[in-house]
Amino acid sequence: MQKNMNMKIENIWHDFEEKDALKTGVVLKRYSPNIIPDCFVAMRMPEKVKSIAFRISTDKVDLSALNDLLDITTEIIPDETENSKSLLLISLSDNSLSSIFAVLCEDLFNCVSLITMENKLILALQNRFLKWKELFMLAKSSGLSPEKQIGLFGELYLLKKLFEQTGQIEKSLNIWVGPDTGIRDFEKNNSAIEVKTTQTHNHQKIRISSERQLDTTLLDKLFLFHLSLEKRNGREYSLNSIIDELYSIIGDNKLLSNMLSRKLISAGYFKHHEAQYQEISYLVRGEDFYLISGNFPRIEEKDLMKGIGDVKYSIVLTSETEKHKSDFQSVIKMFGLL
Repeated sequence: MQKNMNMKIENIWHDFEEKDALKTGVVLKRYSPNIIPDCFVAMRMPEKVKSIAFRISTDKVDLSALNDLLDITTEIIPDETENSKSLLLISLSDNSLSSIFAVLCEDLFNCVSLITMENKLILALQNRFLKWKELFMLAKSSGLSPEKQIGLFGELYLLKKLFEQTGQIEKSLNIWVGPDTGIRDFEKNNSAIEVKTTQTHNHQKIRISSERQLDTTLLDKLFLFHLSLEKRNGREYSLNSIIDELYSIIGDNKLLSNMLSRKLISAGYFKHHEAQYQEISYLVRGEDFYLISGNFPRIEEKDLMKGIGDVKYSIVLTSETEKHKSDFQSVIKMFGLL
């Protein structure tokens, strides 16, 4: 399946524009024979509207949950190749978002690749559209906030460290789940790493955004990775530059490049915002791993009274937390990356 995934959606659209320019109606190309649902890259001609399509057995589908996105249209059309079937067509109405749409479509095909039941396919589409709505709104905004820039830099710093010191690029990308709305930033089986990045003026205080982030109840091991930065003007070590380094390490492997692109977009990083991040650089002042166990200060769900939730709090790093320090070798051994 992976080799077929290298076939970029944008390349297929380009082929449609070049070879099918004189056609009318919807042209289709099966995305991959290894994906269980019938998934197609599509284009409405002659308007050249970029689309994807799913073959379904009914035209009675409630599209209300899929139509709440200004830049995307959805419709049910007859399947001219199979009279008993219909096509659920998802089309892009704002061509300036083409590259983002292509990456999200690849992500969508990945998400539904093993689904066998049509109702579950529709549900998966609805769930992804909620994420798409958020990302398209962010794509049209001025970019990531300073806090989110620093947070993403911290996750990418650890990802780069995993790339360089283990050589396990695909495995490292797979365990980076923060952009995919994971509770913690890196997870595999019953082990996880939560990344917290701070700036020098407040480097000893770590902000925790929910009672579940440092909850070890359902985990075998949980590590906290703390990265302390000093923010500077300049391009020496920016968010853009660390992303360039990650692509450089990946090299010509299109599968892994596509995977990184999908995750960066899910994290809210878009190419057209690059100029905003170019003049902000970071100097690494310190980095530490902590094993979350025993009396490490934290709040867990079991500590809360009924009716209390969405808890946000801060941890001040002291001599007591120093006792919980761990090392990078223990972390990569936990994830089986040695």
